[in-house]
Amino acid sequence: MFKIMFFVLFSVILLFPFHVGAQGELPLTASAVVLMEQTTGRILYSRNADERRYPASTTKMLTALVVYQHLSLDTIVVVGSEIRNVPAGFTRAGHSEGETITVEMLLNGLLIPSGNDSAMTLAMEVARMVENRQNISYNEAQVIFSRLMNSYAAALGATGSNFNNPYGLHNEAHFTTAHDMALIGRAFMQNPTLAQISATVTIATWTNTNLMLPGAAHGHPYITGGRTGFTTPAGHSFVAGAYHNGLELIAVVLYSREPDRWQDTRILIDYGIFNFSFREIAIENHLAYNAIIENPRLGDSETLHVLLQHGHTALLSHTEYAELEQVFAFDPLLLVEHEGNETILRAPIEEGGAVGTVTFQLPSTGEPVFTTSLIAARQVYERTFDSDMDYYIAMIRNNIFTRQALPYWVAFSGVLFGVIGIGVAISVKRRVRKLIRHR
Repeated sequence: MFKIMFFVLFSVILLFPFHVGAQGELPLTASAVVLMEQTTGRILYSRNADERRYPASTTKMLTALVVYQHLSLDTIVVVGSEIRNVPAGFTRAGHSEGETITVEMLLNGLLIPSGNDSAMTLAMEVARMVENRQNISYNEAQVIFSRLMNSYAAALGATGSNFNNPYGLHNEAHFTTAHDMALIGRAFMQNPTLAQISATVTIATWTNTNLMLPGAAHGHPYITGGRTGFTTPAGHSFVAGAYHNGLELIAVVLYSREPDRWQDTRILIDYGIFNFSFREIAIENHLAYNAIIENPRLGDSETLHVLLQHGHTALLSHTEYAELEQVFAFDPLLLVEHEGNETILRAPIEEGGAVGTVTFQLPSTGEPVFTTSLIAARQVYERTFDSDMDYYIAMIRNNIFTRQALPYWVAFSGVLFGVIGIGVAISVKRRVRKLIRHR
C-alpha cells in the first residue's frame, strides 16, 4: 500500500506544472541548460549557460543549416568512401558506397536516426561545391566544412563554440555552450524544412531518436522537433523545439543522464508554458492619460486625452505582467505641473503632436520593456484676446435667432419700446411747451 501511495505522489509531482520565480531553481539533472523563447530570443531560464560543454550529435543541427545554405534539396549525391570513417558502434543511417541519393533524403538520414554516415556524405558534397573540385579527400572536406560551420555559428552570435567535424563525435577541440546551442537550435527550428524533418517519427527504415515527439515513449504534446546527442564525455544531450499558444520555445539540455534528459526537457518546456505568455501591454491610439490644459481657448475643454502613439506586445512572466508600471515623461516646453496623477499642460498643442513619452518598465529591476510617444488626441488652442472676441461674436451669431434667445428678444423689445415711448413722450412734451410760449 505504501509503495502504491508513493508511486501516485511521485507521478503527481512529475505532472504538476512548475511555477518557479526568477530566483528559483528547477529540479534538473543536466549540468547546463537554457530555455529560450524563439521569436524574441529572450532567455527564460538558464544554468551554466556559458560554460563549455561537448555537443555530441546536437552538432547535426548546425550541419543541416550549413548544408541547407549551400545545396538544393533535389541535388543528387553519390555516396563515397567517406562513410568508412564512421567508428564502429556509432549511429548510421545505413548508406552504401555508390548509392545515389538526394540531399533531402540525406538530411532525413542525418536528423531522424542521427546518421553519421549521412553527415560525412553531406560534408563531402558541400566541400566539393565550395571548392569547385571533385578530387577532394575527406580530411580536407572536414576542415572546409568545419570552417563553414564556425562561420555560420559566429553569424548567429554563437561565439563560445568551436566545431571541427560535422557529426559531433568527441574531440577536445569540438565544444559549445548551452547558450550557443540555443542560438543554433533557434535558427534550426526557424527553418521550416529542417524543423519538419526533425519532427518526423519514422520514414523508410529510420526511426527518430527524439523520444519526446508526440506519441513517442517520452512524448510531450507541444514538442515540435529537435536533435538528440550522446557520447560518454558529452553525456546525454537534447535540443528541443516546442510550441503552445503563441509561445515558441527552445530547450537545451547538456550533460544529463538517460532517461533524465527527457524529464529535464519536460520541466523546462512546462516551466516556460505555465509561467510566460505574450501580453498586449500597449494599444495604438489608446487612451493613456487625461491631462489638464492651463490656458485653453474659451469654449474648449480643459481636459486633453493623451494617446499612445504605438502599440506593443511583450513576452512577460505572470509576475512581471502583474507588477508592470508606466512612467510618464512630458515635454518640458509644454509641462506646467506634474504631481501625482495630475498633469497640467500649456496650449497650443497640435493634434497628433508629441507631448511626451511613456515607458512600461519592471519596478523590481527598473528594466524598460517598451517606450512610446504620447500624442494629443485633438488640437488645443491657446486663449488670447482675439480668441475671446471671436468666441463672444460667434456666441451671439450662433444664438441670436434661436428659441433659447426668445426671452432676450422680448426683454430687448420691451426695453426698446420703453425707450422709444419715453423719447416720444419727451418730444411731445417739448412741442407742447414750445406752442405755449409762442402763444
